[in-house]
Amino acid sequence: MVIVVIVAILVPAYLWNEAKNNVTHKKQYEQNWQLKLPSTLKELDQYTNQGGFRGEGVRYTIYKSKEKQFPSTLESTGGRKIITKYFGDTLHDHERDIKKFIENILLRLDVPEDKMPDFNGVYLWQEFNYESDRLVVLYFPNKKLCYFVEALT
Repeated sequence: MVIVVIVAILVPAYLWNEAKNNVTHKKQYEQNWQLKLPSTLKELDQYTNQGGFRGEGVRYTIYKSKEKQFPSTLESTGGRKIITKYFGDTLHDHERDIKKFIENILLRLDVPEDKMPDFNGVYLWQEFNYESDRLVVLYFPNKKLCYFVEALT
């Protein structure tokens, strides 16, 4: 009887710990935005002030890509959410103020200047919106750097 009680306590505790440790920032983006991110992305840094049960707040993550080309449109895995997508590059003028959104998030997170994207270079961008949540992804092909800027409400 004692062994059954010990097993009944230890097995769920072990499973909970494993599940907690296996949730990476990359998996969080994939789950929140129903995306399939390239396996070659290596996380360099992350800043966040997310809290609460649902993870409300803002998050900024910097990735290094091993590939020379980054997909112009991240793959969607489908699902029940209706996520609006936009994309472009610095050669096209767009009505969405990506730069201002990113600068506001980075200011809230006290990100050092050397960790901020350099908007003077060539970059591709994608934006994902779901209700009042927003994710902006910047990719700088010359530096092979990818920036994820997320605001969840």
